Amino acid sequence: MKKLVALCVPLACLLLTASPAAAAGHPKRLPALTPVAPDALSRALERGDLSEAQYALERARSLFRLGAVRREFGAVAKPRPRDATPILRDLLARLRALSPADRVAAKALLARPSDNTFPEEHHWDSDAIPQVTCDGTKPLCVHWDSNPLNADSPPPADLSPVNGIPDAVDKTLATFVGVWNLEIGTYGFLAPLADTTSPGQSADPETDIYLADVGADGLFGYCTSDDPNAYDFSYPFYDVSAYCVVDDDFANFGSAHTPDEFRDVTVAHEFFHAIQFHYDWLEDLWLMEGTAMVMEDQYADAVNDNVNYLNHSALTSPGTPVDRGSGGFQYGAWLFWRFLIEDRGELANPLIIRQIWERAAAASTDTDGAGPDTVASDQYSLQATINVLNSRGIMFRTAFQKFARVNRFPGDFYSEGNTYPASTTARAWDLGRRGSTTGMITAKLLHLSSRYYRLRPGSRTPTNATLRITVDGPSLGSPSALVIVTPTSGPRTVLTITLNKSGNGARTISFGRGTTGRVDLALTNRSSRMACGMGTDYSCTGRGVDDLRSYSFRATVG
Repeated sequence: MKKLVALCVPLACLLLTASPAAAAGHPKRLPALTPVAPDALSRALERGDLSEAQYALERARSLFRLGAVRREFGAVAKPRPRDATPILRDLLARLRALSPADRVAAKALLARPSDNTFPEEHHWDSDAIPQVTCDGTKPLCVHWDSNPLNADSPPPADLSPVNGIPDAVDKTLATFVGVWNLEIGTYGFLAPLADTTSPGQSADPETDIYLADVGADGLFGYCTSDDPNAYDFSYPFYDVSAYCVVDDDFANFGSAHTPDEFRDVTVAHEFFHAIQFHYDWLEDLWLMEGTAMVMEDQYADAVNDNVNYLNHSALTSPGTPVDRGSGGFQYGAWLFWRFLIEDRGELANPLIIRQIWERAAAASTDTDGAGPDTVASDQYSLQATINVLNSRGIMFRTAFQKFARVNRFPGDFYSEGNTYPASTTARAWDLGRRGSTTGMITAKLLHLSSRYYRLRPGSRTPTNATLRITVDGPSLGSPSALVIVTPTSGPRTVLTITLNKSGNGARTISFGRGTTGRVDLALTNRSSRMACGMGTDYSCTGRGVDDLRSYSFRATVG
């Protein structure tokens, strides 16, 4: 599928995305480079010593040849175990901007492990003995090196079933088939595109999976593309085929999970990236990685590896916009997609996630024989989400307000919320006798973020005390203020502080010692207005139009 790639002029790209009729086929620049901890490569990029494309090339080299990159550039960070797919995507997306010599190096990095003519990528040894086994019902094939002297060769044990194929290969194929049955068969997502145009591939439609000792590189696995359409210089295609590489035995990652469990979550996550490549392989990272994390939990619910990624999420950092695609928040964003699923009662089949990807897709047909013409909506992540909710009769700001509320006490809402980390409190007070006050407290909130404040009666608070909370929010940005009251016994109650057009409102609640355990105030910037194409890590590489507006409040015991 083809799209024209253009720089997004801020005024022209200011999309008020609450409308279902928001502009489809919007101009969209390449997504931001996958964020990595500041290091020698990122500093070289900032200084202008490397272009974005050259940086993407060196970062991709660091996946497999970290020592060589460090010798050339200095202190270069080791990529995280899940970062290979987006880092290779960065390179593929910018390949056309490289010199001819660097393009050769880039294609070497993007080549399959079985293509051992290239020294840069993780390739099998030259004396590899290639083997392949395919599923009889699904277009999936697993490739491996059967030379037991080579590091990439999987453990040779062939115990169950005894069929002349290593058990690691059988398990890998069975896992991919199981994931296919769930994500495509049950949930109805598109299958990965056939790779018939990729170098050396036949007309058969199978998605190829390669076993390699990528655990030695610190990687669980990845899916990427060698589809020539991805770097076609005449027609930018946004749906491309994919192949996948996973670790041969998953024995390199410690004892938090068994090798089989690591395999389950890796395959569910990475294969969903191969599916995403059929919709739009250049979508925003919080949608790509967040929904892939959801698929881990859908397929292997008991493993719960995804809970580890909530350390960078709306729970532990509510002041960070939920659509941030960097700093690990692109993985912790799964909490938002999980909220949508649970709030809609779709745990058995997360239809809303598929509908969002269908809105984000850019399917195309060739109407004039000169290349494909874009005909689908091609909405960016946040825009697609808003419009899917609108189609269900739900306002995004209402849904996001609830998201902020349930995150304060995740165990009350999420089916596995008791295993989640507690939400972070910005400030807390134990207030005393009548007249005690917090004073005027002010915070500047970014889009799609919140602040939580906790107030408790003190030892001198009267038993019949009240608490008066006044809020002075912005007139723009869809501000929200909620009060969550936890009594000393009984269920919590949620009260809205109604804000007028100026963003002002107040509410008085019971605050008696002995009857009120605590009161939590949630201030939320629900704005989804984005100025796109600003080179950020947020939706549509944009900035929130209503970022950093002031939210103030005062709480006084009465």
